[in-house]
Amino acid sequence: MSVVWKAFRVIGILFVVATVVILIGASLEDSRTLKQKKWSSLGNFVCATSSSLLLVTGLSTWPSSLFAHERGEAVAHCGDCGKCSTRQDIDIYAKTRNTLTSKSKTCALRSLWGGPEAVRDCFKKKVGFTPGCNTCWTENVMCDRRFCVFTCLKSILLGESNNRGEDKLSNCLLCDERMCGPAFIKCAGANRRRCGITSDIGRDDQNELCQTIDVGWATGLN
Repeated sequence: MSVVWKAFRVIGILFVVATVVILIGASLEDSRTLKQKKWSSLGNFVCATSSSLLLVTGLSTWPSSLFAHERGEAVAHCGDCGKCSTRQDIDIYAKTRNTLTSKSKTCALRSLWGGPEAVRDCFKKKVGFTPGCNTCWTENVMCDRRFCVFTCLKSILLGESNNRGEDKLSNCLLCDERMCGPAFIKCAGANRRRCGITSDIGRDDQNELCQTIDVGWATGLN
């Protein structure tokens, strides 16, 4: 048996073992994910501003859109304000609506060998979030690595899309949303759904996208 053949055999065995580990790990993670209750990221509050719609600054959280409107505030997104509730970050959400998910997956893979610093640097170079928002996305990736790593590696291995059906999330995105979503949204404040921005992830637009926005993030009128 040649040295080359032996090397290929070892590589083949390692690939099979790694695949089995990923499949078993994914099964365990999927089971844990399904035990987590579904939640809505929209929230009961709104993040609004009293400044010109073309110069969105001074964002603050209000109990409802009606409450904000009565005080002359314009709703920037559903839910509480957070570190991503900035003009720069929400503009990025709008401009990368169809590419942000794939860029995030690329940055997430870097966590496997580079840790959080590699992820933070990746988001800085490939996306351009503000430092605070970058931190929220980096922490979310590290949460995914803790709870969803095998599920998402399986997704990559099988070449799965973002959705299983029209608006049913892939197991990887479902794990991210249920296991890490609450902490992320508390940190970030704004995400694409809260800003009413459709993306490359299929959603139930009527129930999962904010419908009370006064700033035109979704239509490019901001």
